[in-house]
Amino acid sequence: MLFLYPMLTLMIDALNVIDMRVRLIAAGKSTSDEIFLMVNEKVEALEEARAILMRGGDATQIIDNYRKIVAANAARLSA
Repeated sequence: MLFLYPMLTLMIDALNVIDMRVRLIAAGKSTSDEIFLMVNEKVEALEEARAILMRGGDATQIIDNYRKIVAANAARLSA
């Protein structure tokens, strides 16, 4: 129950990043680069989540890791 708020904020932040990416792609700005980066980031994030679990981590640590990734994307896309 304690990870509910971070999970909800992650979902909202991720939706904002998706919106920014869709707008970039719709405008035709760096379409192939952004799609490649997006897929590559998903694979890397999944590998990091697996590593956290292998080290004995929990869902809260995985959510925190995803929140850092999404925040970095939001900062990069809004610049």
